[in-house]
Amino acid sequence: MRARSWYFGAIVGLLTGFLVSVSMTFADWRLNPSGIFHNEQGTDWAIVTETALSWFWPVALVSVVATAFIHAWISSVRAR
Repeated sequence: MRARSWYFGAIVGLLTGFLVSVSMTFADWRLNPSGIFHNEQGTDWAIVTETALSWFWPVALVSVVATAFIHAWISSVRAR
């Protein structure tokens, strides 16, 4: 597999992880289940950060690997 596929996979994976984690964390913050994200004292940034990271890393990892393999496969098909 070419390094170019891994670079492309890393860019797409990190961007996908970022977009998913921001949108899901914002949705959780807005819904505020059990009042854990914010209350009268303000936002609990430790919970917000933990939620964002718990969405970011799994999504980014799966996206990097999947995109790299798909890019390598498409590149090899086009080269034929």
